[in-house]
Amino acid sequence: MIRTYIQGFDEALGGGIPEGHVVMVSGTPGTMKSSFLASILYQNSCRNGMKGLYISLEESKESLQKMMANLEMTEIDETKMFIVDIGKLRLEHRSADDNQDWLKVLTDYLKRRVTEDGMKIIVLDSLTALYSLVEFTNPRQDLFHFFGFLKRLGVTTFLISEMTPDSSAFGPFREDFLVDGNIYLKQHEVGDTDVQLRMRCVKMRHVNHYRGYYALIYRDNGFMVTRVISD
Repeated sequence: MIRTYIQGFDEALGGGIPEGHVVMVSGTPGTMKSSFLASILYQNSCRNGMKGLYISLEESKESLQKMMANLEMTEIDETKMFIVDIGKLRLEHRSADDNQDWLKVLTDYLKRRVTEDGMKIIVLDSLTALYSLVEFTNPRQDLFHFFGFLKRLGVTTFLISEMTPDSSAFGPFREDFLVDGNIYLKQHEVGDTDVQLRMRCVKMRHVNHYRGYYALIYRDNGFMVTRVISD
Protein backbone atom coordinates (compact mmCIF):
# COMPACT_ATOMS: atom_id res chain seq x y z
CA MET A 1 0.00 0.00 0.00
CA ILE A 2 1.06 3.58 -0.72
CA ARG A 3 -0.07 5.79 2.13
CA THR A 4 -1.45 9.22 1.28
CA TYR A 5 -0.81 10.50 4.81
CA ILE A 6 -4.16 12.27 4.60
CA GLN A 7 -5.64 11.85 8.04
CA GLY A 8 -8.83 9.81 7.85
CA PHE A 9 -8.41 8.85 4.18
CA ASP A 10 -5.86 6.05 4.49
CA GLU A 11 -8.04 4.47 7.16
CA ALA A 12 -11.04 4.62 4.81
CA LEU A 13 -8.96 2.87 2.11
CA GLY A 14 -7.83 0.12 4.44
CA GLY A 15 -4.30 1.46 4.68
CA GLY A 16 -3.76 3.41 1.48
CA ILE A 17 -3.70 3.07 -2.29
CA PRO A 18 -2.67 -0.33 -3.67
CA GLU A 19 0.87 -0.22 -5.00
CA GLY A 20 1.07 -0.13 -8.80
CA HIS A 21 -2.34 1.50 -9.28
CA VAL A 22 -2.89 4.21 -11.89
CA VAL A 23 -5.12 6.81 -10.24
CA MET A 24 -6.76 9.83 -11.83
CA VAL A 25 -7.33 12.92 -9.67
CA SER A 26 -10.06 15.00 -11.29
CA GLY A 27 -11.50 18.40 -10.54
CA THR A 28 -12.14 21.92 -11.72
CA PRO A 29 -9.47 24.64 -11.38
CA GLY A 30 -8.83 25.76 -7.81
CA THR A 31 -9.56 22.43 -6.12
CA MET A 32 -5.95 21.91 -4.91
CA LYS A 33 -5.24 18.88 -7.06
CA SER A 34 -1.56 19.79 -7.42
CA SER A 35 -1.24 20.52 -3.68
CA PHE A 36 -3.03 17.28 -2.81
CA LEU A 37 -0.59 15.18 -4.85
CA ALA A 38 2.52 17.17 -3.96
CA SER A 39 1.63 16.46 -0.33
CA ILE A 40 1.49 12.72 -0.99
CA LEU A 41 4.96 12.80 -2.59
CA TYR A 42 6.36 15.03 0.12
CA GLN A 43 5.01 12.99 3.02
CA ASN A 44 6.24 9.70 1.56
CA SER A 45 9.65 11.24 0.93
CA CYS A 46 9.94 12.62 4.46
CA ARG A 47 8.45 9.72 6.39
CA ASN A 48 9.81 6.64 4.65
CA GLY A 49 12.36 7.83 2.11
CA MET A 50 10.24 6.76 -0.85
CA LYS A 51 11.35 8.27 -4.16
CA GLY A 52 8.75 10.25 -6.07
CA LEU A 53 8.68 12.17 -9.35
CA TYR A 54 6.41 15.13 -10.10
CA ILE A 55 6.24 15.97 -13.81
CA SER A 56 4.60 19.31 -14.58
CA LEU A 57 3.56 20.02 -18.15
CA GLU A 58 2.05 23.38 -17.13
CA GLU A 59 3.61 25.07 -14.10
CA SER A 60 7.32 25.74 -13.67
CA LYS A 61 9.35 23.97 -11.01
CA GLU A 62 9.78 27.29 -9.21
CA SER A 63 6.02 27.87 -9.11
CA LEU A 64 5.41 24.40 -7.66
CA GLN A 65 8.12 24.90 -5.04
CA LYS A 66 6.52 28.20 -4.02
CA MET A 67 3.12 26.48 -3.69
CA MET A 68 4.66 23.80 -1.50
CA ALA A 69 6.46 26.37 0.66
CA ASN A 70 3.16 28.19 1.22
CA LEU A 71 1.77 24.91 2.59
CA GLU A 72 4.85 24.49 4.81
CA MET A 73 6.31 21.64 2.78
CA THR A 74 9.89 22.72 3.32
CA GLU A 75 13.38 21.21 3.40
CA ILE A 76 12.60 18.97 0.42
CA ASP A 77 15.14 16.19 -0.05
CA GLU A 78 15.81 16.47 -3.78
CA THR A 79 17.44 13.03 -3.77
CA LYS A 80 14.03 11.58 -2.87
CA MET A 81 11.46 13.99 -4.34
CA PHE A 82 12.09 15.19 -7.89
CA ILE A 83 10.18 17.97 -9.66
CA VAL A 84 10.61 18.20 -13.43
CA ASP A 85 8.81 20.76 -15.57
CA ILE A 86 8.14 21.00 -19.28
CA GLY A 87 11.01 23.44 -19.74
CA LYS A 88 13.57 20.86 -18.59
CA LEU A 89 12.01 18.17 -20.77
CA ARG A 90 12.14 20.49 -23.78
CA LEU A 91 15.82 21.19 -23.17
CA GLU A 92 16.56 17.46 -22.99
CA HIS A 93 14.51 16.70 -26.13
CA ARG A 94 14.84 19.69 -28.45
CA SER A 95 13.36 17.82 -31.41
CA ALA A 96 10.14 16.87 -29.64
CA ASP A 97 8.22 20.03 -30.54
CA ASP A 98 9.02 19.64 -34.23
CA ASN A 99 8.29 15.92 -34.33
CA GLN A 100 5.19 16.19 -32.15
CA ASP A 101 6.29 12.98 -30.44
CA TRP A 102 5.80 14.05 -26.85
CA LEU A 103 4.11 10.80 -25.85
CA LYS A 104 7.26 8.85 -26.75
CA VAL A 105 9.44 11.43 -25.01
CA LEU A 106 7.34 11.05 -21.87
CA THR A 107 7.21 7.24 -21.89
CA ASP A 108 10.96 6.95 -22.53
CA TYR A 109 11.66 9.42 -19.72
CA LEU A 110 9.41 7.64 -17.25
CA LYS A 111 10.86 4.23 -18.08
CA ARG A 112 14.38 5.55 -17.52
CA ARG A 113 13.60 7.23 -14.21
CA VAL A 114 11.84 4.17 -12.83
CA THR A 115 14.54 1.75 -14.00
CA GLU A 116 17.62 3.82 -13.18
CA ASP A 117 16.46 5.90 -10.21
CA GLY A 118 13.99 3.59 -8.48
CA MET A 119 10.96 5.90 -8.52
CA LYS A 120 7.99 4.48 -6.61
CA ILE A 121 5.40 7.26 -7.09
CA ILE A 122 4.82 9.37 -10.21
CA VAL A 123 2.58 12.41 -10.63
CA LEU A 124 1.73 13.71 -14.10
CA ASP A 125 0.32 17.24 -14.12
CA SER A 126 -1.73 17.19 -16.21
CA LEU A 127 -3.48 15.00 -18.77
CA THR A 128 -5.04 18.16 -20.19
CA ALA A 129 -1.62 19.65 -20.88
CA LEU A 130 -0.40 16.38 -22.38
CA TYR A 131 -3.33 16.37 -24.79
CA SER A 132 -2.36 19.84 -25.97
CA LEU A 133 1.11 18.54 -26.87
CA VAL A 134 0.12 15.26 -28.50
CA GLU A 135 -1.91 14.72 -31.66
CA PHE A 136 -3.83 11.50 -31.14
CA THR A 137 -4.93 9.65 -34.26
CA ASN A 138 -7.29 7.45 -32.26
CA PRO A 139 -7.58 8.90 -28.72
CA ARG A 140 -9.29 5.94 -27.05
CA GLN A 141 -6.85 3.43 -28.51
CA ASP A 142 -3.78 5.61 -27.95
CA LEU A 143 -4.75 6.24 -24.33
CA PHE A 144 -5.48 2.56 -23.78
CA HIS A 145 -1.87 1.79 -24.74
CA PHE A 146 -0.48 4.74 -22.73
CA PHE A 147 -2.34 3.73 -19.58
CA GLY A 148 -1.28 0.14 -20.16
CA PHE A 149 2.33 1.34 -20.28
CA LEU A 150 1.87 3.14 -16.95
CA LYS A 151 0.53 -0.03 -15.33
CA ARG A 152 3.44 -2.08 -16.66
CA LEU A 153 5.88 0.34 -15.01
CA GLY A 154 4.80 -1.23 -11.73
CA VAL A 155 4.80 2.03 -9.76
CA THR A 156 1.90 4.03 -8.36
CA THR A 157 0.96 6.79 -10.80
CA PHE A 158 -1.32 9.78 -10.29
CA LEU A 159 -2.75 11.66 -13.29
CA ILE A 160 -4.31 15.10 -12.87
CA SER A 161 -7.37 15.73 -15.03
CA GLU A 162 -8.73 19.26 -15.34
CA MET A 163 -12.51 19.30 -15.55
CA THR A 164 -14.60 22.14 -16.93
CA PRO A 165 -17.23 23.54 -14.52
CA ASP A 166 -20.11 22.63 -16.84
CA SER A 167 -19.06 19.00 -17.40
CA SER A 168 -19.72 15.86 -15.39
CA ALA A 169 -17.09 13.86 -17.32
CA PHE A 170 -13.88 13.24 -15.39
CA GLY A 171 -11.86 13.48 -18.60
CA PRO A 172 -12.56 14.29 -22.27
CA PHE A 173 -12.06 10.67 -23.38
CA ARG A 174 -13.68 8.91 -20.40
CA GLU A 175 -10.30 7.98 -19.01
CA ASP A 176 -11.95 6.87 -15.76
CA PHE A 177 -12.68 3.52 -17.43
CA LEU A 178 -8.96 2.94 -18.01
CA VAL A 179 -7.60 3.76 -14.57
CA ASP A 180 -7.54 1.74 -11.35
CA GLY A 181 -8.74 4.63 -9.22
CA ASN A 182 -10.46 7.98 -9.53
CA ILE A 183 -10.46 10.69 -6.86
CA TYR A 184 -12.73 13.67 -7.47
CA LEU A 185 -12.21 17.11 -5.91
CA LYS A 186 -14.78 19.88 -6.05
CA GLN A 187 -15.74 23.22 -4.54
CA HIS A 188 -19.05 23.03 -2.73
CA GLU A 189 -21.03 26.12 -1.80
CA VAL A 190 -22.07 26.14 1.85
CA GLY A 191 -24.74 28.72 2.58
CA ASP A 192 -24.55 32.05 0.78
CA THR A 193 -20.96 33.04 1.47
CA ASP A 194 -18.77 30.01 2.11
CA VAL A 195 -17.12 27.41 -0.14
CA GLN A 196 -15.89 24.07 1.14
CA LEU A 197 -13.41 21.79 -0.62
CA ARG A 198 -14.81 18.28 -0.92
CA MET A 199 -13.33 15.00 -2.05
CA ARG A 200 -14.85 11.73 -3.19
CA CYS A 201 -13.16 8.43 -3.99
CA VAL A 202 -15.26 7.45 -6.98
CA LYS A 203 -13.33 4.27 -7.73
CA MET A 204 -10.44 2.28 -6.27
CA ARG A 205 -9.95 -1.25 -7.49
CA HIS A 206 -9.33 -3.97 -4.90
CA VAL A 207 -10.41 -1.66 -2.08
CA ASN A 208 -13.71 -1.68 -0.21
CA HIS A 209 -14.04 2.07 0.29
CA TYR A 210 -16.61 4.70 1.22
CA ARG A 211 -18.02 6.35 -1.93
CA GLY A 212 -19.55 9.44 -0.39
CA TYR A 213 -18.06 12.91 0.00
CA TYR A 214 -15.48 14.04 2.52
CA ALA A 215 -14.62 17.59 3.48
CA LEU A 216 -10.94 18.05 2.60
CA ILE A 217 -9.09 20.34 4.99
CA TYR A 218 -5.49 21.50 5.20
CA ARG A 219 -4.54 21.95 8.83
CA ASP A 220 -1.41 21.63 10.97
CA ASN A 221 0.92 21.11 8.00
CA GLY A 222 -1.14 18.35 6.43
CA PHE A 223 -4.41 17.33 4.79
CA MET A 224 -7.24 15.60 6.60
CA VAL A 225 -10.76 14.50 5.70
CA THR A 226 -14.00 14.36 7.63
CA ARG A 227 -17.27 12.80 6.58
CA VAL A 228 -19.84 15.21 5.16
CA ILE A 229 -23.05 14.82 7.13
CA SER A 230 -25.18 17.56 5.58
CA ASP A 231 -25.02 20.64 3.37
